[in-house]
Amino acid sequence: MSDSTTAISQKILFVDDEMLLLEGIKRQLRREFDISVAVGGEAALALTAEQGPFAVIVSDYNMPGMDGISFLKTVYQHYPQTILIMLTGRAELDVAISALHNAHISRFLNKPCPREILLETLADGLEQYRLKKAEEILQIQLQTANQQLNQMNDQLEMLVDKKTRALQLQYRYAASMAQMTYSSAVMDAFIQAVIELTAIQSLSLWLSPQQNGQFTCHYPDNSSLPDFDSKNCPAGLIASTLSQKIIWRQDNGASKTVTPFDQSVFTGKPFMSVPLQGNQGIMGLLNLAGDYIDLSDDSLEALVGMADVTATALQSHWHREASDEAQAAIITALAKLAEYRDPETGAHLLRLKKYSELICRFLAETDKYREIVTEAFTKDLVRSTPLHDIGKVGITDAILKKPGRLTEEEFEIMKTHAAIGGDTLRAVYENYPSQNFIKCGMDIAYSHHEKWNGSGYPHGLKGEAIPLPARILALVDVYDALTCRRVYKPAYPREKTNRIIAEGQGVHFDPDIVSAFLTNEAEFYKIAEEYADLI
Repeated sequence: MSDSTTAISQKILFVDDEMLLLEGIKRQLRREFDISVAVGGEAALALTAEQGPFAVIVSDYNMPGMDGISFLKTVYQHYPQTILIMLTGRAELDVAISALHNAHISRFLNKPCPREILLETLADGLEQYRLKKAEEILQIQLQTANQQLNQMNDQLEMLVDKKTRALQLQYRYAASMAQMTYSSAVMDAFIQAVIELTAIQSLSLWLSPQQNGQFTCHYPDNSSLPDFDSKNCPAGLIASTLSQKIIWRQDNGASKTVTPFDQSVFTGKPFMSVPLQGNQGIMGLLNLAGDYIDLSDDSLEALVGMADVTATALQSHWHREASDEAQAAIITALAKLAEYRDPETGAHLLRLKKYSELICRFLAETDKYREIVTEAFTKDLVRSTPLHDIGKVGITDAILKKPGRLTEEEFEIMKTHAAIGGDTLRAVYENYPSQNFIKCGMDIAYSHHEKWNGSGYPHGLKGEAIPLPARILALVDVYDALTCRRVYKPAYPREKTNRIIAEGQGVHFDPDIVSAFLTNEAEFYKIAEEYADLI
C-alpha cells in the first residue's frame, strides 16, 4: 500500500502477554487513537502483515516465545518507519540500553505509566511517523522530478539560453537534496548553486536554526560579521524583508533605504535579499551584493525555487539533528548516573510540570514577563522540571530515605544534591549546547533551593540573581511537598499550605511567583487532587 500525504497511517498496536491489560488499554485510549492489540510477538507480526502498516507499536519486554526486544527488532527490519516504544515493568538500565541499540526504540516507559505521559508519548510517536512518511513522500517526489529531468535532457541539448540553464540547475538542485545527510551539506550545496546560477561571488547566508529571531552568518564561514536579533533591526531593507517576508531587490531609488545596519549584513553593495521561509517564520536570509547585476526573471524564479527547497530541507535536517542530540544527551546522562537511582515518583514529576505550566501561563500575560516567558521558555521549563532533583541520586539511602528529621550533619550532606545535579547537567550541556531544556534543567538543579532573601543554598543567590526557572520550581516544589504525605509528615490542609506559601513571599519565594500562585490557587488544588499519589 502506498501512502499519500492524506492517507498516512494513524494506527497504534499494543503488544503484551496479558489480554486483560490489553483490553483495558484499548478501552482507555479508543476515543483518542485507533488502537489494535495482539497477545505475544508472533500474533503481533501476523497482525502487522495483515493490517499494517502501524504508525506506532508499543510492546512489553517479558513475553513467552519472543521477547519484546526480539519482536521490535523484527518489526524494525520489515517496517523501519514505524515508531517503536517499549512499555515494561522491568526498569533495569541494561534492558533500556539493549532496547535502544537492538530494538531501535524511541521511548522506554515503565509500568504503570501515568495516562497523561502515555497520551503525550503516543501523540508524539504519531507525529514522528508522519514526519518520516512525509519525508519519504518528498524523496519520491524529488526522484520523480529527477526522472523528469532525465527525460527532458534529450530535448534540452539544443537549448542553451538562460531559461533552460536556470531550469536545469533548479531541477538538479532539488534532486540533490534527497542525497544530503546533514544540514551543513545543504548549506554548502545552496551556496554553490546560487553562485553557479547568478555568477555572484559576493554573498552571505544568515540562518536562525531555532527560528527565534537570532541570526548567525553561516557563509562566508570565516566571516567576522556579528550576529543580530531580528527584533532589534532598525527600519530599513532587512527589517522590511523580515516583516513582509518578500524579496528585496535594488532599483533606482532603493539605495536610499539602505541603513548602516543593512550594509553590515552584506559583503558588498546590497543588491538583493531573499528570505528562506519555514513553518514558524523566516529561518534564513540570502544576501547578494554587487553593482549592475543582470539577473533575468528566469534566474530569479529559479533562485526563489531553490530557496524554498533549501528551507524545507534545512528544517527537516535541523529537526532530525536536534532529536539526535537530545538522544545523545539522554544516553550520556544515563551513563553518568548508571550507578544511582531516582527516588521521585512519576505523579510527583507530572504535578510539577502542570504547576510550572500554570505559573508560566499567568506570567506570560503580564507586562513584566511577556517578552521573557515565551512559548519556548515554557516548553523548556516544563520539559526540564523532572531534572530538578537529579542530584539526589548521589545521596545515600540512609539520608535520602530517613523517616525522621535529619541531623545537622546529614542535612549538610543532603544539600549537596543541588551541586551534584547542576554539575551533572552542566557536563551534558557543554557537550550538547543546542539543547536549551538541558540548560534550563541545569539552572533548576543548581538553584531551586535558593531563597529570595539570599538565605538558600548552594550559592546564597538573592532576588532576580536566581534564574527565573529555579524561582518558579522553588515554589511549586514546596507546594507539592506540603500537599503530599511524606514519611516524616502528613499532607497539610489546603488553608495551611496557602498560608505557608503566602508567608514566604519576599522571603523564600519571588513575590511575582507567589502572586501567580495565589491567583491560580484553585487550579493548583485541582491538579493536586486530580494527580494525587496512589496510596
